[in-house]
Amino acid sequence: MNPNEIKDLRTALEWLESCGEAPIAITSPIQARYQLAAQYAVQGGGVPVKPPTKLGLPMLFERVMPQDKPVLVGLFGSRNRCALLVGTSQDQLSRRILQAVDNPILPILRKNPPCQEVIEQQKVDLAALPIPTLTPKDAGAYITMGLCLAKDPETGEQNVSVHRLCVQGQDKLTIWMVAGRHLESFYLKAQKMGQNLPISIHIGIDPAIYLASCCPSYLAPFGCNELAIAGGLRGSPVELSPCITLPISCISQAEYVLEGEILGETMAENPSSKGALPEFLGYDGEAHPALPIVKIRAITHRFHPLFQTVIGPGYEQSNLVAFGLEAAVLRFLHSNFSDRFVQAYCSSAGGGALLLFLQFAKTSQRDDELVRQGALRVLEAFRLIKTIVLVDEDVDVFNEEDVWWAMTTRFQADRDLIVIPKTLGFALDPSQNPTYSPTIERPGMTSKVIFDCTVPFSLKGRFQRSHFQYKDLCHIL
Repeated sequence: MNPNEIKDLRTALEWLESCGEAPIAITSPIQARYQLAAQYAVQGGGVPVKPPTKLGLPMLFERVMPQDKPVLVGLFGSRNRCALLVGTSQDQLSRRILQAVDNPILPILRKNPPCQEVIEQQKVDLAALPIPTLTPKDAGAYITMGLCLAKDPETGEQNVSVHRLCVQGQDKLTIWMVAGRHLESFYLKAQKMGQNLPISIHIGIDPAIYLASCCPSYLAPFGCNELAIAGGLRGSPVELSPCITLPISCISQAEYVLEGEILGETMAENPSSKGALPEFLGYDGEAHPALPIVKIRAITHRFHPLFQTVIGPGYEQSNLVAFGLEAAVLRFLHSNFSDRFVQAYCSSAGGGALLLFLQFAKTSQRDDELVRQGALRVLEAFRLIKTIVLVDEDVDVFNEEDVWWAMTTRFQADRDLIVIPKTLGFALDPSQNPTYSPTIERPGMTSKVIFDCTVPFSLKGRFQRSHFQYKDLCHIL
């Protein structure tokens, strides 16, 4: 098969197997509570998971207890694997996303979807799903890869996005909707109209849909259908079907679908303590005192469904955040400055968002200032980005050791360090708080920084890297 034939999670796994990236199958029983997350964190979590951790293959836990059902984790845990899933390489993935944004393919409708092979409507029981609890400090079991589909109650426009969902009862979840995103705007409109907001929550879908759903608003503004971007990524339309109990669509090929409504009623995310779940920057998150409740009306799924999850911090979460942001940064720079900004890489050390490496190809002395101005504008336009490292085209922007080499040999702090104090940042970074620095006025304010590790154009001749004779090397080997 080839990546254009991927239609769902199952065919995605078949493709990865043909590429030598099949999940590691764990056949012995393991507990959904704490054990699953702990084993994956060591085997494949990656920074910012606390060591010991490493880059690894996905893991398929075939017997997750007490439900005795399979769970997949780590699908997006390497950049190369993510690129394979949409038929490209990691250095071309940003361009692949931009191509899909520019050439969307709208979803189509189908009858008799696989996701409704089994329908559980009379007795909804979330405890029957193998939903992991990640750490002992967590508020409870969390659905961390639940792709939420909803529509604007006024215009009918659809949107998909991933939000954290905490199990609060047999048929009840709480949802944290990030302020300013599409789903929250739909919910607020519904509340003003005196209505609940119908929602379908999908677990285990074509990876292209997850990647498209993470595109930032610069690429997917209000009115944009991320499912059409997913269609562009895959080269064929996403299939949708009517839900069983509510006037909302569902993704036909999903492993699980939870049909529900976001109510006007709220409750504490964690009624007994302050813990929520591990956040993407590697620290424990704090529970929200009042979150909207999602009432689940039905659970549908495929025969022998496969549950998919992510553990919070690590390569997988960082990659999902990073790819859309990298594409957005390149689109912004190419539109406003120069297409000689060659690559953008959001390091997992910054959770895929706070730390950006930018590669630039200088052609004149004027570029010494242009590259800095572009970086300054990026920090203004993208709130989450806190640190930018600028490198030349001969530095592998995806190789963090190579970036450190550029920092060591092409950077002088008295001329190449640019600090922007008192600017809007991201409150989940615990250093962005008045208790950390007296210059910070309130949580979420920060000082941002640019490390210009590009060589001044006039000196490029003195900074040529040693060149080895690679020609005909294959004959020697």
